[in-house]
This record gives sequence, structure tokens and C-alpha cells, in this order.
Amino acid sequence: MKLFNFQLFHGKGGIGDVSKVAFPLVVASIGHGINLFTDRAMLANYSSQAMAAAFPAGLTSFTMSCIFLGVVGYAGVFVAQYTGAKQPHKAAQAVWQAIFLALAGGAVMALTTIFSRQLFQWFGHDLSLLEMEISYYNILSWFGCVPLASAALSTFWSGRAKTGMIMAVNLVITLLNIPLNAMLIFGMDFKGISIPSLGIAGAAWGTAGAGISGLLIFIIAFFLPGTRKEYATLNNPFSWDIFKRLVRFGIPNGVQLVLDLATFNIFVILLGKISVEVLTASTVAMSAYSLAFNPMIGFGQAASILVGQGVGAKDIPFAERAVRSCRFLVICYSILMVIVFVGIPEVIFQMFDLKDEKVIHLARIMLIFTCGYLLFDAFNILYGNAVKGAGDTKFVMWAGIALGWLTYALPCMAAYFLFSSQWAIDTFGLEKSRDICVWSLWWLCDIYIMLLGGTFYLRYRHGKWKKMSVIE
Repeated sequence: MKLFNFQLFHGKGGIGDVSKVAFPLVVASIGHGINLFTDRAMLANYSSQAMAAAFPAGLTSFTMSCIFLGVVGYAGVFVAQYTGAKQPHKAAQAVWQAIFLALAGGAVMALTTIFSRQLFQWFGHDLSLLEMEISYYNILSWFGCVPLASAALSTFWSGRAKTGMIMAVNLVITLLNIPLNAMLIFGMDFKGISIPSLGIAGAAWGTAGAGISGLLIFIIAFFLPGTRKEYATLNNPFSWDIFKRLVRFGIPNGVQLVLDLATFNIFVILLGKISVEVLTASTVAMSAYSLAFNPMIGFGQAASILVGQGVGAKDIPFAERAVRSCRFLVICYSILMVIVFVGIPEVIFQMFDLKDEKVIHLARIMLIFTCGYLLFDAFNILYGNAVKGAGDTKFVMWAGIALGWLTYALPCMAAYFLFSSQWAIDTFGLEKSRDICVWSLWWLCDIYIMLLGGTFYLRYRHGKWKKMSVIE
């Protein structure tokens, strides 16, 4: 396998061509990562407990929405393949089916707040975190339809490789999210107008408000006169045939996403049960990793779009070349992020205003673990999205379920219960048994990501995706 082929720089599907699609998605993903990072950094400055509560609560909310997010987001593959097949009206119909599913998903998310207290009590975290976790989760879930509808509408541009629109909207969201969160978390007095400090609830309200602004931009752009004329965005919005196929191909994508997040959520919950210091350090490490992870999502989306267009146009060589170009870019990016995490971790710690030496020590080691699986996570994202761009969602789902539970979630639970047991405490002492428990969980996380990335790479190399399609 040639990782770096300099002939990739030019021509159709080359690095220059791919960069035009990938760069705006990477910037948009960076914007999302900045939102998460700054929210948690502000909460860390407000209260370390608020930051620790926001991570599992936000992750749980996202996990609950993932089944719908995976389905509505998969409309981008339909749009890409219809674009490659030169059927623009059906591309718009695919977006409408995603919108209908997004509205249904938003209603389900709102209903989950009914049992949120029981859910977070079951997690067993420190009681000082419970009320904050519930508050943050409930607000995000009340507005669950906002990110889902935005994801549905964004596929209209991503599937056609018009990714500049997505970048612009996400930049608007980021530029609003940061000041809104600052005002609502810490409070503000300005010319007689007083905004009370809302803490972790303010972070959730600010995130919801910024998201609504982005959704409004997508709605307006989708119904502009030129768009209505070319894509018939108001004609025959419901298509039972496309709806069925979107559900058929999208549900495996959604199930894989939700179970992937569920396994990761188990990992986070178990870390939180060890101690508040461990959860705080993990939140810092994972928040920093989100700055690396989110741009890789952009590269994965670009691979999915270009494979979809290649499949729709029956131009497999273009799809393969585009994936190789994405691989070059994502490996270069991963190496850069490893240098940052290993070379200047103090900058990250300063942003979170960390003062506890134990938390800093834990977070430093955790950042090294994230570097360990960074490259394999890049392959996971790149090749998983590439085969899904053709319609190979069932394999990705089953591979994700098998590896996620057999090599990650279940071993993590076994390690936690073993090394937090009375036997472990009597044998190693309390502090030593906690250390063994923490690093066992992180080693299992690394191994799982390595196996997943390798599996998706081998599936791509097998080539079955070349004979697949999601459109008629």
C-alpha cells in the first residue's frame, strides 16, 4: 500500500480536486470541535464539576439522537449518487425524506427527558454531578430536532459537493455559540441589561440558540427561487420509494453510529465511576481529541460524497482515486495532531485552567493514549465512510457491533468490575487498583480502534462496494 503517491496531486479525484470538497467540511468540523472545546473550557473555568457533568450528559444526548442522525445523514449518499446519475429532482426528494425523519427524531428526543433522572441515577456518578447532568441533557434533548433537521438539510449541499455552504453555516454557528455560551454560563451586565449566570444550563441554552440560527440559514437557502426551479424543492416532497430505501440503507448506518457511541459512553461512564479526578482528566483529553477527531470526520464525509458520486456516475476509478487522495490528507493531518498532543500538552491544560496536579498527570498520559489510536481512527473514519458511500452499510454495522462489544464494551466492564472489586483493593491497595483500572480501560480503547480501522480498510480493499448502489 503506497501511503504517499505524489501523482495524486493533479487531475480528477486528485488531492487538489478532493481538497475543494474536503477543506470546507474540515473547517466545518473544526468549528464543531471548537464549540465543544470552548464550551468545556468555559465550564472548567466556571466549575470543574460542571465540566465533568457536561461530558457524559452531552455524550448521552448525542447517543440518543444517533439512530436518527445516522439515517438522515445518509441522505447525503443518495444526493451524491443522484447527482452523479444526473437526477437533480430526486436529490431534493431524498433531502425531504431526511427532513421528515428528523422531525420524528426530534419528537423522540424530547420524550426521552421523561426518564432522564432515572437514567443518570443509574450511571452512579457522584451526586454533586447528578442535577447538572440532568439539566444539560434535558435542554439539549428539548431542542433535539434542531441538529437533526440541520443535518438533513445539509445533505443537499454535501451530496452535491457544494461544501462551502456547510462551512459558512457552521462558522456562523461557532461565532454565535462562543459569545452566547460565555454570556449564559457566567452571566453579564451591560447598560442596565442583566443576564444571570446559568452555569451548565447556560451552556446548553447557548448551544441550542446557535444551532437554531444555522437551521434557519439552511431553510432559507433550500427554498431560494433558483434552487426551487433547478431542483424542484417544493414539488412532490414525499416519495415512498426513496423513503423506504433511505430507511433500509440508513438504519444500519444509524444503528452502527448509536452502538458505537453507546460503547464509548460505557467507557466514559466507567471512568466516571472510578473518581471525579479521572472523569475530569478524561474530559480534558477527549475534548482535546475532539479537535483532532472532528476534522477527520470532514475527510470521511468527503470520501463518502466522492465515492457516492463515482458510483452514481459508474466511474469507480474516480472513486478509488478520491479515496487515495483523502488518505494522504488524513494521514498528514493525524501526524500533525500527534506532534501537538505530545509536544505541547501544556497549552491544552492552560485552556482548561487545570490546577490539580493529579488531574494534569492523568490527562497527560491520556493524551498519549489518544495519539496511539489516532492513525487507526483515521482509517476507521476514512474507509468506513468510503464503503458506506456506495451502500455497504450492513457490513459496517455488523463489524462495528461485533468489535465494539466483544473487544471494547464487554472487556471494559469486565476490567472495571475486576479491578474495582474488594479482591483487587485487598491485593493491590485502593490507589493501585484504581490506576490499573483506568489504564486497562484506555488500553482496551486503543486496541478496539486499531482493530476497527484495520477491518474497514480490509473491507475496502476487498472491493465488494464497487458493485453496490443505493439508487434505482
